[in-house]
Amino acid sequence: MLFRSYPIASRLTLVVLLPLVAVAAWGWLQLRASLPAEGTLTIPKGVSASTVITRDSAGVPHIRAANEYDAFFAVGYVHAQDRLWQLELQRRMARGRLSEVFGKKSIDADAWFRTLGLYASTKSAWHGLSPSARESLTAYTAGINAWLSERHPLPIEFRTLGVAPEPWTELDSLAWVKMFALDLGGNFDQEMRHFVARQSMTEAQIATFFPTYPEDAPTTIRTGAPQVTSTLNAMLDAQRTRQQDFGLSVPGTGSNAWVVAGTHTADGAALLANDPHLGLRIPSSWYAISIDTPKLKASGMGLVGLPLVVFGRNDRIAWGGTNMMADAQDLFFERTNPEGTRYEAEGRWIRFDHRVELIEVRQEFPQALRKRYVPVRITVRTTRHGPVISDRYGVFDSPVSLRWTALDDDDTSYEAFYRLNHARDWHEFCAALRLHVAPAMNMVYADREGAIGYLAAGRIPIRKRGEGVLPSPGWSDEWGWRDYVPPTAWPSVFNPPSGYIVTANNKVVDSGYPYFISNDWAPPARAERIEQLLRGAIATGHPLSIESMRSIQSDTLDLSAAQLMDYLRGRLPKGGRRDAAARLLRDWRGDMGGESAAATIFTEWMRQLRLQLFAPRMRADWGRNVASDLLSKMGESVEYGDLLAVLREDRGGWCMQDCDAALGRALDAALWELHKRNGTWDMDDWHWSENQSTKYAHMPFSQSKALARIFERRISNGGSANTIDAAASKYQGSEGYVQTLGPGFRQVISLDPAGIRHFYMNSTGQSGNVFSPHYDDMIEMFRDARLQPLVATYDRAHARRLITPNHFIPAKADGKTQ
Repeated sequence: MLFRSYPIASRLTLVVLLPLVAVAAWGWLQLRASLPAEGTLTIPKGVSASTVITRDSAGVPHIRAANEYDAFFAVGYVHAQDRLWQLELQRRMARGRLSEVFGKKSIDADAWFRTLGLYASTKSAWHGLSPSARESLTAYTAGINAWLSERHPLPIEFRTLGVAPEPWTELDSLAWVKMFALDLGGNFDQEMRHFVARQSMTEAQIATFFPTYPEDAPTTIRTGAPQVTSTLNAMLDAQRTRQQDFGLSVPGTGSNAWVVAGTHTADGAALLANDPHLGLRIPSSWYAISIDTPKLKASGMGLVGLPLVVFGRNDRIAWGGTNMMADAQDLFFERTNPEGTRYEAEGRWIRFDHRVELIEVRQEFPQALRKRYVPVRITVRTTRHGPVISDRYGVFDSPVSLRWTALDDDDTSYEAFYRLNHARDWHEFCAALRLHVAPAMNMVYADREGAIGYLAAGRIPIRKRGEGVLPSPGWSDEWGWRDYVPPTAWPSVFNPPSGYIVTANNKVVDSGYPYFISNDWAPPARAERIEQLLRGAIATGHPLSIESMRSIQSDTLDLSAAQLMDYLRGRLPKGGRRDAAARLLRDWRGDMGGESAAATIFTEWMRQLRLQLFAPRMRADWGRNVASDLLSKMGESVEYGDLLAVLREDRGGWCMQDCDAALGRALDAALWELHKRNGTWDMDDWHWSENQSTKYAHMPFSQSKALARIFERRISNGGSANTIDAAASKYQGSEGYVQTLGPGFRQVISLDPAGIRHFYMNSTGQSGNVFSPHYDDMIEMFRDARLQPLVATYDRAHARRLITPNHFIPAKADGKTQ
């Protein structure tokens, strides 16, 4: 009857729509087929004995194996199941082969990674590993390639981009260790900023951006200075582009970690809490894993590309870490002969080492109609200090080379973490980490005897002169590296009288320490707040617990904002809508929680104040010189503590003798901006979480607005760069404040002798496959600071509970709370 009533529509449905639906359904099923099977999996091939992988309700694999080779094989197998595109992308990034997939827009990135020589440096690192550490990488590699050999349907990224995965190698894993070091240990761009700033700023103005400046820093290179400044500015622009495109971290990337001795806990068990901060992306850089073998029982968070638990625990100890912020990179201006074939070293002319790299470049779409690109040829020059990193941006008589600990031939960082996974006590913990090279890290320790400890691990250079805050003259040994700080002299503490240890990228040592570590410490606000909360609980006799640790991790009080607001409270601009804003700000004490309207007003006010103070003065003093764009960007990121010094002392003359007027203009501009963004003048409705969101970008589909809607994830959030629940966001116009840097996971471990309890939450989900329910199922729970258990014993893998802000909530078999 319906067919007769609507013959055209019915025929259209039968002839056109139904086939389209059928094709779409077939495509959907094909893509869904790229997901791993649910439940328990037994690997029959590639291992010496039956290896069982059981996934819990969060998709986390729990591996039971007869030996470590089989366990690490299984880790590689599940990484390929869940994160195959991420593995491929990381491998291409470290090798400098992105242009083969993304075309000419990735040439600069490939040239950069090849110039650094990350992959080239892995060969010497491989030869420095012990047989057992090598075997772990060989097993992991075999596991990834076993999955590939089974020819499973590939994730959608491969199909969309027309790419096939290549076999994994052990060197690909070691290259990702180098990339991790680059992500956390990048200090060279700070040196470039120092240099460019000194071409234009007074000493007082420099102190605003670089508060610690040594008196004996080398003099500025005079020969060719304008060209040098232009080249460094171009290098900084390229670095910012790489950070944005590939989710790399920015200067100041930090983390939180602390340990509490059993003397301060309810059950006498030592506690460890950790949340490392990296550039945020989806899938997360981190992967939860649980391993159960006769000799190794470990659980925790690993990096995709590596078989080990990077931060977590075994059956005797637990460990966590933060970025030490150590200055382990130095730039050197080299003096060359007119032909550019030799560089000067102590009066001698030494020939550059040369390496030629060919970058294959994919044709633009549509490929059938485009001319094939000729491979891009780059020549990498290397000096005694390291690779020349400026050649891509200009050739002049003072090229810039990089000395970096991670490029040392004897880099044993992987060996250190391999041994750390097997460490049984404080002595073995320290012995393992004394092999660590880069990135330099603050490592915290807890064990089942209730003890706690801290070790600053990683190579720290001893400079012959200066502190490496500016590029140095490469032709003189006067500014070179003498040696490294001896591992026996690395800062450490075991069972301090306080009963707790806190590290949050704050300054590691006092002025009595004999060696220079860094001038790039993070503001102390996070560390101070963690200590404040721990001391408060201890002073009141309140035993600390897993819930206490989770609560501290979720704290959103910004002490640096509170300190600045204390100064501003007596200087609040008055009149008109300013009074309504002042009403909210007057009682505000720095809480950056999502419901706070005062947090919104304060943040926007300070953004506008930076624009009022720094940009006009820079334009007035320096016009549109080569450094002005860089200096303006620096002005937008002045820390609250330095901003307070500017307002209180007019440091650098930024206020042009009228700070109060600047405060008023900035508040007016802030209120108008917030009105436009929120659509109302009711300031009580300007909640911070409605003006700030966390962005988990997908590489590469976030670069397409249409695809970003499918692959990218965003969620409203509170916090700030200086809260324990860190949210380093930047203003993005109509999008408001967008957080792209923050914790990648959280975990809390109780080392109870009766049974270790391990709770965690990843920032996004376990899977990198957009069709998986575990692609993004942790995002909201992570934002709300909930935790769930991670066990290392196979027969408990099905158990799951969530820790919420108030109590434990048992979970049903499907993972939903009861």
